[in-house]
Amino acid sequence: MLRKAWRGEERFWKVWWLLGLPMHLAWWAVYLYLWGSGVAPEAFLLITIWFWPGTLGLFAACGALYLAWCTAAWRCSGNVDRRMWTYVARVLIGVGLGSFLTECALILTAPLVSG
Repeated sequence: MLRKAWRGEERFWKVWWLLGLPMHLAWWAVYLYLWGSGVAPEAFLLITIWFWPGTLGLFAACGALYLAWCTAAWRCSGNVDRRMWTYVARVLIGVGLGSFLTECALILTAPLVSG
């Protein structure tokens, strides 16, 4: 399934629901856990990325995984029965990428901005 998804040959619903949904649920579980413990997720990411060795690499690996999923989802978005879903999917992927890039920029430049 992963190879077919990367080549854009997989049905879109499989890429969206079987690959994307578990990844997003795991990410949101971490966010909700952090918020429940009283730590703002952005502050936690900033602290861990800049002060715990190896965390920047983990952040980069998670980011690469997300970008790979976005690429596969974009390539497979045409594999639908109704063309409307291609446009809806591409808008949602674009919004997600914009949000991701904004968060990355804020997290990675925060030490430069704050002092």
